[in-house]
Amino acid sequence: MGVNLYKIRSILEFIRRQGRFPMDPYGQALSASDLLVWFGLKECLTVDELLYIEDELTGMIEAEIAVERLRQAERIR
Repeated sequence: MGVNLYKIRSILEFIRRQGRFPMDPYGQALSASDLLVWFGLKECLTVDELLYIEDELTGMIEAEIAVERLRQAERIR
């Protein structure tokens, strides 16, 4: 079916504007698949777009975790 990159970019920009990712009750960032549900994306994207966004969200989550670790290390110094 294909991927509408304009739609993908718009969705990712919207998610970035929300600030930090939602957390589970234990303070951990939700997984990419959980975020797809959280933002209601499973109902408005094709299978290919879901896979593409899931990969992008995984990268965004990893980046957020890495930046948070840097912040914690900076506080310790």
